[in-house]
Amino acid sequence: MERLNETAQDWVPHVRRLRPDMAWEDVLRIINGPLPRQRQWTQGRLLRAVNAYVRDGFLPANVLGRAGRRETDDRLPAIVAAIKGADPDITLQAICTRLEAMRERTPRGRTSWQPSSAKMVLERAQRLGLLTSKSV
Repeated sequence: MERLNETAQDWVPHVRRLRPDMAWEDVLRIINGPLPRQRQWTQGRLLRAVNAYVRDGFLPANVLGRAGRRETDDRLPAIVAAIKGADPDITLQAICTRLEAMRERTPRGRTSWQPSSAKMVLERAQRLGLLTSKSV
């Protein structure tokens, strides 16, 4: 716990300010931004530290809550519709691979796409009229 207290100034203010409004992955990127490589945090280590601080009463329990949904717009459905329109036979996994290569984030802000997320965005593109019904 002593080592944790020595680094608290690096991460506690960010966690207190950003959670639960922001996903852990994004909070981690903000925390690690100014830190030298040898002092950077992993997500697992940060979560263990936050849990310890919540358990000991140094942080409020609500920082462990689930991150809320991000504002939705039609940008992602438009991108997925364009991918599907260019190759109507493309698989959901191939769409995921293409979105990751484009560094597009999932609707929840993650960097890794799952076929179910691609399917959800594809269905949303159809509801928005960006695709024909047989494209999905």
